[in-house]
Amino acid sequence: MKRNARYAWRIVYSVFLFLLAGCGPLAAEPIFIPPAPNASPTSAATTISMWTATPGEESLPTETATNTADQQTPQPELSPTASATAAETCLNDLKFLADLTVPDGSPINPNERIDKQWRVVNSGTCDWDAGYRLKLVGGFAPLGAEIVQALFPARAGAEVTIQIFFTAPPTSGVYRSAWQASDPQGQPFGETIYIEIVVP
Repeated sequence: MKRNARYAWRIVYSVFLFLLAGCGPLAAEPIFIPPAPNASPTSAATTISMWTATPGEESLPTETATNTADQQTPQPELSPTASATAAETCLNDLKFLADLTVPDGSPINPNERIDKQWRVVNSGTCDWDAGYRLKLVGGFAPLGAEIVQALFPARAGAEVTIQIFFTAPPTSGVYRSAWQASDPQGQPFGETIYIEIVVP
């Protein structure tokens, strides 16, 4: 009887082990096999595309913007050249407005000192600076005045008074002197202004 009982227990134990061995792999399969192959490529691909897109889209424009800024930085240095070009393309002009003193044909005594004044306008687009001059361009001798006079600075569009001191000749006659403005390069421009006197 004991022998049969031992034999029965062996059979039960063997069946239990057989069932345990058969059920174990079935329970383990869902844990290890499906998730690993399916999840790994997806997550790996997602990670790679995220890191590839981020540096490609953010760092490259930053480098391009930096290079563009470096290329544009010297441009403000061109402003003096632009100013010089603008200065070269401005126009010089002068228009006579009125004789303020000593109208043409005025009688003047011999050797008399003459204070001649003209009212003119800077009708060009250039500002007159210290380099501008008024020069004798025709007529009688300069009547005791320097043949080159300073043309006082004036902004474009401004009205100014030009003044020259002359001396009447000692002999009688009609005397006329013509003057014209010139730029710093010595180029004449604008209308000519005159002084005309009569020495009895």
